[in-house]
Amino acid sequence: MKLFATILFAGITCLPLSAIAQDASMEPQKLVSLLREGGYVILVRHAAGDSSQKDAENILFNDCKTQRNLSRQGRIDARAIGQAIDSLQIPISTVLSSPYCRTMDTGRFVFARVDRSNELNSVKDTEEDKRKGASLLTPLLSTVPITGSNTVLITHSTNILATLGFVPAEGEAIIVKPEGNSYKQIGRIRAQQWSEVKP
Repeated sequence: MKLFATILFAGITCLPLSAIAQDASMEPQKLVSLLREGGYVILVRHAAGDSSQKDAENILFNDCKTQRNLSRQGRIDARAIGQAIDSLQIPISTVLSSPYCRTMDTGRFVFARVDRSNELNSVKDTEEDKRKGASLLTPLLSTVPITGSNTVLITHSTNILATLGFVPAEGEAIIVKPEGNSYKQIGRIRAQQWSEVKP
């Protein structure tokens, strides 16, 4: 898949969730048609993790042994998503990920490349951390991609819950239309739905 130059994010005003128009009813086939034109942010929860593993108390981002990693099914799902996005000819520019191994690996399996972003790092389930996570994610969701392409953000359930108010399934993508200083959620595509969309 052809990948384009990295987008620089800066100077975006964060808005409360109540100020953002929401419409998550659009079907995957229609969403893919829009994605082919570019101009969207694809927010992804990492693919399925290994439920037998847990993150260590002191995580080392460069040591996957200290973290919960993708399961075999998660790796299969991520590869299938990548093949579908490629065959559907969806243009992708920047791919940013939390520094955790399970998010970085999701990016590698789906898009064959990924750039690390601390702004997408997993937040704890405290009010202070959730506010911080939302304040960091909102500007990324609001930033318009390079013309004719889409941006991908790969993060964790806690960050998405803090920002959008719900927990997506593992590997699920939330499609967002950025509007410069706000954004609109227009639909969701589960991991298995990508391969069901007709080219």
